[in-house]
Amino acid sequence: MQGTKSVTKNNYILYILFIFLSGLLILVDYFSDKELSGYIPNQVNFELNLDTKELINIYNFNSIFEKRAQLISENIRLKNEVQDLRALEIENQELIQKISSYESITSISNYENIDFYSTGFIAKNLNLEFLIYGGTNQQLKPGDLVVNEKGFVIGYLKEVFYSYSILETPYSSSFNLEVIDKYNNTYLVTSNGSMLFISSISIVNYKEDIDYLFTDLSLDQSGKFPLLDTRKINFEIKNNQINATYLFDEIFTFNSNLFIPRFK
Repeated sequence: MQGTKSVTKNNYILYILFIFLSGLLILVDYFSDKELSGYIPNQVNFELNLDTKELINIYNFNSIFEKRAQLISENIRLKNEVQDLRALEIENQELIQKISSYESITSISNYENIDFYSTGFIAKNLNLEFLIYGGTNQQLKPGDLVVNEKGFVIGYLKEVFYSYSILETPYSSSFNLEVIDKYNNTYLVTSNGSMLFISSISIVNYKEDIDYLFTDLSLDQSGKFPLLDTRKINFEIKNNQINATYLFDEIFTFNSNLFIPRFK
């Protein structure tokens, strides 16, 4: 303990001597018009005595470091360009698909007085109803037909909201749609969710080669679009009543191109 105290005491004495000597040097320098501080240089240059080999190694190291930094920067730039190109490729493919769909649907028949609003599936709601894009913001209304790129009717709008609508399809048990054949006979098509039921409403001139059942302006619909190919259906005629059932295949997928025909 005594040894420790003596060491600490000696340290204090050294500090006091250092401060005293520093102050003395400052006083001497001051009263000698700073002759003493004139000996202290304002700038000190350090020189490293390196041989040629060491200088080459330092240069090579700096060069490698700079090249690595350039490669990292170039790699980041190329990755960004690849991402941009992929985004453009996807957008280009979507545009090509839309153009192809428009060309397909406009080549089916003469639709000079009809515009086609392009839409698509969003999701199914909790009631298992199909939601599609477009609503009152696109002047859509309940009852508007929805067709695929081949021009076939896949349903109609059941309810219309601001930016989306509920699509009524043959997969719904509440589906019902009036159609006609090329001889102006009228039919009602309903569904139980997996099968369509076709019943005649008005028979004017029935023939077996009716081919297709269509929507029509006379039924307050937005044009003549096919719903069913009757060549795959066996009709039963009894007491001037025509009936048939049709087990439909998949009529669309979530990737299907959909259109809503509207008058110009």
